[in-house]
Amino acid sequence: MNTQALGLLVVGLLSWNVSRSCTAQDLYFPNADKDWEITSPESLGWDLKALESVFEYVEKSNGKSFLILKDGKIVAERYWTPDGATHAQYIMSSGKSITAFLTGIAREQGKLKLEQPASDFLGTGWSRASNAQEKAIRIEYMLEMTSGLNGRMAYEGKPGSIWKYNTEVYQQLHPLLEKAVGSTMQEFTRKVLFEPLGMRNSRFRYHSFVMNARDMGRFGLMILAKGNWNGQPIMKDRAFFDAMLNSSQQLNQSYGYLWWLNGKESFRTVGQQRQALPGPLVPDAPKDMVCANGKGGQRIYVVPSLGLVVVRLGDNPVDVLSALRNLNSDGTQSKFDNQLWGKLMLALPKSDETKKGITKR
Repeated sequence: MNTQALGLLVVGLLSWNVSRSCTAQDLYFPNADKDWEITSPESLGWDLKALESVFEYVEKSNGKSFLILKDGKIVAERYWTPDGATHAQYIMSSGKSITAFLTGIAREQGKLKLEQPASDFLGTGWSRASNAQEKAIRIEYMLEMTSGLNGRMAYEGKPGSIWKYNTEVYQQLHPLLEKAVGSTMQEFTRKVLFEPLGMRNSRFRYHSFVMNARDMGRFGLMILAKGNWNGQPIMKDRAFFDAMLNSSQQLNQSYGYLWWLNGKESFRTVGQQRQALPGPLVPDAPKDMVCANGKGGQRIYVVPSLGLVVVRLGDNPVDVLSALRNLNSDGTQSKFDNQLWGKLMLALPKSDETKKGITKR
């Protein structure tokens, strides 16, 4: 996405989730975890038997932590580990979505421009491409997964012309950000994200983050509030925020800036990158769902039309129907995602008018 296209998002695109009835002013924002307000699923008219089926599914699929927020309040919380709510673990590629947000903050601060070559910060030789080829790789291409490099960091094609889920290229965003903002990733993230949101159980670690479910929920709630936290703007740059959560290119419509997007006409997966498949990423989930997806089933789902944030931490999900490992659980569509949302949608009130966004029921 070039600079002109980014600017047009503010004017030409409908703002992300304009259809949702819940605004940032309607949301609840917790202070300390011990004071986090809870609302019962009964009071919302949820089907308790169906909700219990969701818990059983998450437990059987190697879940350790599971959290559901409705408009910021805790509706359901389950832990299958002795550490309970304090359980924290490496969230794998879910950290990509957090890195995208941090890149937007750095852009807002004037520390970088998306159209800048990555080599402006990384120097030459950060890949196996030639200096001229490297110079064509802009920061926005790294966020889109269209750098033109392969997994060995070698040149494969013109930047912007190939969509390839490339963790090796993504990891270069962290030294790039450190150079741009003049501090470590841990310090930068603490200052602009962890402290403002009260994420006291999080730390940057090896190109991702260690977090517990409630800190992941806080991040998801801030995304639900369109970059705000209890009246405080965490990200003021609405052009970047909207671009981050919309199709960043047309090669994979279901990918924004390091975020996975549901409800698009087609998608590519980590395992099937060469061909776009028809239909939404997770058919049984709401169309407007966006998600931070990490290997092993680490998930932050955000659904504006329902005011929901859903978090799952644990080990690699198991397809409970066949008892086989789900090999596509490393950041893309998986049987686990669709089965989870198929069950969760059954727990929500059938009369809830906010379910207009679902793709399938």
